[in-house]
Amino acid sequence: MTLYRKLTALMLFTLSFQSAAHADMSASRPLPEEGKEYTRLVPPVASAPRVVEFFSFYCGPCYQFVENYPVTDAINKTLPQGETVTQYHVSAMGSLGNELTEAWAIAMVMGKTGAVEMPLFDAMRNGALTSMADIQVVFATVGIDTATYDNARHSVAVKEAIARQNAAIAAFGVKGTPSFYVNGKYHIHNAGIAAPTAGDYVNGFAQVVQILLNK
Repeated sequence: MTLYRKLTALMLFTLSFQSAAHADMSASRPLPEEGKEYTRLVPPVASAPRVVEFFSFYCGPCYQFVENYPVTDAINKTLPQGETVTQYHVSAMGSLGNELTEAWAIAMVMGKTGAVEMPLFDAMRNGALTSMADIQVVFATVGIDTATYDNARHSVAVKEAIARQNAAIAAFGVKGTPSFYVNGKYHIHNAGIAAPTAGDYVNGFAQVVQILLNK
C-alpha cells in the first residue's frame, strides 16, 4: 500500500472510530484539554502566523480536509476580517515535493492558492501529476500560462515564499500532515477532536483553534 493510501486509510479510520464512539455526544463542547486536543510547543515558535497549516498534495488526509472535512474554511470564518489560515506546503513528501512547494509559492505570490488547491489535489489523485509540465497545465487552467509561470519561478518573491515555507517546517518540527499550529504555541491533535459527524468535527476543530487563539 502506498504512503498516500495509508495516510488516507488512517484518517478515515480515525474519523469513523470517533463517529461510532461519540454518537451520543452533547452539542456543547468542553474546553480543550492539553494532551488531548492539543499540545504546547516548548519552546514556542517566535513570530509565527496566528494559525498555520502544513499540508502536502501527496497527503490523502489533507485532501479529506479540503473535500469532506473543510477545517481550514471553518477556521477562516472565525478569524478577524482579512485574516486567513497560513498554508505551507511540505516538500518532503513525494517525488515532486519541491516542485509543488514552488508551485504553492507561486500561487501564494499571485493570489491563486484558492484557485489551484483542489485542481492540484484532483490531478494528483487522478495520476496526472508526474512532472513540472503537469503542474503548469493545472496553473494554465486558472489563467497562469507557462511563460508567466516560468518567470514567476525566478522571482525574488517566489524564492522568498519557498524559503519561508521550508523555514517554518524546520521551526515547528513538522513530522506529519495535515498539521495545524496556533500562535506558535499550540499543536492541534487532529484525532483528539471527537465528534459524531463530519460537520461536528469541522466545527469542533474550528472551536478549539478559536479558544487557543484567545488563550
